[in-house]
Amino acid sequence: MQTRIEKARRWLKAVGRYKGPLTDAYMKRYGVERWLAQKELMSFGYRDTVLIENYERQGIEWEIKVDGYSGDMKVVPQGTPDPELHLF
Repeated sequence: MQTRIEKARRWLKAVGRYKGPLTDAYMKRYGVERWLAQKELMSFGYRDTVLIENYERQGIEWEIKVDGYSGDMKVVPQGTPDPELHLF
């Protein structure tokens, strides 16, 4: 018997680029709460997608900035000062 995690990985691979809120689709498909759907999606590598969906659901404008210290691209609320990028 496959676990939900194994099934979810296979489903995400099959759907490719999902149109619409991925977190909502995951919640509906697997009958889990939002926090668990977000946690599992982030563990599958969909961290930026989950953050963007959260910002948009809360009405927060977002942008992608490069953290000068680590060189990582980060999804942050618009207007986040560069010295605070390490917090995200």
